[in-house]
Amino acid sequence: MPKFRFVFHEETEREEVTDIELRDHEEALAEARRAALETIIDEVLEGNDPTRWVVRVYNDTEQLIGTIFFVDLLSSAPNPPGL
Repeated sequence: MPKFRFVFHEETEREEVTDIELRDHEEALAEARRAALETIIDEVLEGNDPTRWVVRVYNDTEQLIGTIFFVDLLSSAPNPPGL
């Protein structure tokens, strides 16, 4: 399986997750989105504002295949019932 690298840009900090084996670039982008959503929840609970954060996804040849903007995930989240 191909390997991918996720680079989380959190304001001035940067964290890399490397050698993630996934089926294809679509699965890599879906996994990055899931990881971003999980990070958003954790950071909001800690009182942080992750709206300017992004995750960049690279393939094993270091080609950028996609960028997940946290603000887009927040604005596309469905409202809970009753809101």
